[in-house]
Amino acid sequence: MADPFQMQISRDADGSLSAVGVLPSDAARTALNNAAFDDVPLASGMPDAAWVDALQAGLIALGQLGDGQITLTNRTLTLEGAARVPADFDEMLLAIEALPAGYTFENQVTVMDDGEPLRLSMTLMDGAVDATGKFPADMQPDEVTEGFDIREQFDVTQSVFLAADPDWPDVARVGMEALAGLIEADLVVEEGALRIAGVGSPAGIAQAQSLMDGLPDTYSVSTELGVWGADFELILEMSWDGDSADAGGTYPLDFMPRSPAGAVVADTGRVLFLPDDTGEFTTNANAGVAALELMDAGTLRATQTSITLTGEAASPGVSAALDEVLAGAAAGTEIARDVIGLDDGSPAAWSLDYDVERGAHIDGRLPNGLDASIVGQALGVNQLTGTPGTALEDDEVGTSLESFEILSGYLREVETLSFSSDSSGSTLDLVLSPGVNVDLVATELAENLPHDVSFSLRVMDPPPEDGTVRMNTLSDAEEVFTNGLWLPTVEFAADATECDAQTLNVFERGQIGFLSASARFDATSASTVNGLAAVALACVDAGLTLEVGGHTDATGSVLANQVLSANRASSVRTALIERGVPAGAITAVGYGQSEPIEDNETAEGRAANRRTDIKWFAAGAEDNQ
Repeated sequence: MADPFQMQISRDADGSLSAVGVLPSDAARTALNNAAFDDVPLASGMPDAAWVDALQAGLIALGQLGDGQITLTNRTLTLEGAARVPADFDEMLLAIEALPAGYTFENQVTVMDDGEPLRLSMTLMDGAVDATGKFPADMQPDEVTEGFDIREQFDVTQSVFLAADPDWPDVARVGMEALAGLIEADLVVEEGALRIAGVGSPAGIAQAQSLMDGLPDTYSVSTELGVWGADFELILEMSWDGDSADAGGTYPLDFMPRSPAGAVVADTGRVLFLPDDTGEFTTNANAGVAALELMDAGTLRATQTSITLTGEAASPGVSAALDEVLAGAAAGTEIARDVIGLDDGSPAAWSLDYDVERGAHIDGRLPNGLDASIVGQALGVNQLTGTPGTALEDDEVGTSLESFEILSGYLREVETLSFSSDSSGSTLDLVLSPGVNVDLVATELAENLPHDVSFSLRVMDPPPEDGTVRMNTLSDAEEVFTNGLWLPTVEFAADATECDAQTLNVFERGQIGFLSASARFDATSASTVNGLAAVALACVDAGLTLEVGGHTDATGSVLANQVLSANRASSVRTALIERGVPAGAITAVGYGQSEPIEDNETAEGRAANRRTDIKWFAAGAEDNQ
């Protein structure tokens, strides 16, 4: 007696069976009718008379699998293995439906393949493909990705089985090779059929057709191929910025966009495989580019029947030149243009306003060849705002740059400046800082400014209240209105060495100058004296004293130079006292021509020797120089 009562039957890939277990009788062995059961021993203990029927149902189900095994243990049938396709799996389940009542079934069967037929569908566009389909086991999906760039969709699966039709892989490969030589096309390869339709170059079409001719006769081949661009409109689109051009469109065979004025053209257009049979497109394209060349900037669209221009031209006079060039368009061409003149032909008229706190602003229309940066450089300002236009037909700069170069020497003494220029001449209005000698500035400007510049000037009035603070945009320094004058704010640890350094900084920005053979300050010394006073106030407040030394060149007598240098040193001392520096902290000494720092034989050397020196002393100490 067997307990459990069990039979296990295995099926190999070649369909042969092997059995292990027990049978209830020879009659059951005969009913099973397979040599695999010849040596299976008999035993009692069969659960019921339906057990053999259950075993036969399991054998039929096992026959639907490539390989596998069934195990019938008492009243439980277990089936293991793999069905090739869903249809085999369904047949297996159908056989199990014959399992007698009271018996249970445990399904451990997998499906090897989805059962769908082999297929390849590809769409080529813009140099890349979308691809779907199913390949046999002897063909890898990578063959698509290695031969093409993928656009958006790639869904190619692989069967576990070889192709039933051994020609299918090679036919699919030939189809992909043909597709690769085209420009836009669809390819479908199925069992026994290939379809390819699209457009390409004549050479690509010839290659595809040749490949199709080599396919097996067992395949139905359908081709619908045409020359790419046969239904395209010939178009040239070009944009031009006055220096370079960008071109695009669809061109006839052997056409290349002409470059405006020899400029570089960045061309992204596509050349069709058909010629310009009538020549009208080429004629219109060349006429359009010639017109674009006359413009400062613009766009062109040219076809066989039309020319459209938009953009900007230097002046209204360009219109006649455009008429002449566009007269060369093909007969019957529709011409549309929207060209704006950048300049109305009127002369330049512009103005510049300067404020020590806000910097300079330029406005109006400058003469051709003059721009804001040149003006700012001539005047010597750090901040120049404004976006003036250009009078393209007026290149008369006049005396404006000469005027600004002269005014730059006085700008440190100026609160506001207003300059305007037009065809009638130039006007200038100056407001000077408190402490500047208006008469001297007026005299020098009258002598030095060009005669076509009329000017007026005055001192800042009313002055601000003492203690008013501002930022000077020219010196980039904060200033405080002190005792009726603008003194820069200084912050440093005052000792003899640092006071020397701060004094040197003041003299690097400007010198203290005097009228010829006089102890009177010249017209541009006020701001330097103010800067020196700010340093002196801080240094004297820290307990230091200073010596103002006057020096001359060797021109004139020794005695006269000695007197002149002493008087000039005294003038500086007086100016510092007027600005709040205690008188007891300042001594003035004239050195005459006795301490030259350069050669008196040259004009440059003599100018360097005419100077004012400041020496600092700690309380109770000797000269630290």
